[in-house]
Amino acid sequence: MLQPYQLPHECERDEITRLLAVLTPRQRRVLRAYVWQVELGEKSLAAWLAEPACPVARSTWYKLRDSAAFQDALDAYRRAGLAWAMSQEKRSVEAAQRRFRLASSGAAERLVEQAQADIGGFFKLVERWTDEPAASQEIIREESETDEMGIVRRRYLVRQAVLDLARLADPQYARLVKKFSDSPTRGVAIEVYDAQTAVVKVLESQGALRQATANLNVDLASLSDEQLERIAAGEDPVKVLASGSSGG
Repeated sequence: MLQPYQLPHECERDEITRLLAVLTPRQRRVLRAYVWQVELGEKSLAAWLAEPACPVARSTWYKLRDSAAFQDALDAYRRAGLAWAMSQEKRSVEAAQRRFRLASSGAAERLVEQAQADIGGFFKLVERWTDEPAASQEIIREESETDEMGIVRRRYLVRQAVLDLARLADPQYARLVKKFSDSPTRGVAIEVYDAQTAVVKVLESQGALRQATANLNVDLASLSDEQLERIAAGEDPVKVLASGSSGG
């Protein structure tokens, strides 16, 4: 069975290989274990030597340190190991930076989605007959009929917007939902992310509102959807703030 640190490490290049060649297999194993666990690890020398799994006895270790061949190999291995560890750390940092850039891009895309979201996509129009139309229902047709008691009853064909539950299982729409509730009395309800807030964040991230807010005390939340859309379209923010919305 292979022992820990018996096989060469990828940092062992030509010089290291040459210096290790003059050591015994056990001495090479001891050197590797020491470098990776103590010099480049988190263990102290005393703790390492006290471990049952330590590949060398305390007395033997100090004898090895007096060996010129062992010391030369140790010095070179320490430098090579440190260079390898630093290169790995650099790769990890670069990988983290790439993930951050991708995450930032993804976050920006989510904000744009929220800014452009139309709540109408969560609803569908349905038609049905009812005896008592609600104020929110559009009456399409009315019919009258007389029952067996001679009482005239009216029925109404109405059209209304209802929540399309299938949208909640569609990732394209579900990602726009901030809250979801299902009440026995109020039924199913959803809350989508605020589009105006998302527009403000997108514009702020691109610096589009800096000109408008540099010398003015502007409450961004007070801007209308139309004003935000005009700024997003490239119109001068100062002129948008000065003119107000067209409906104002």
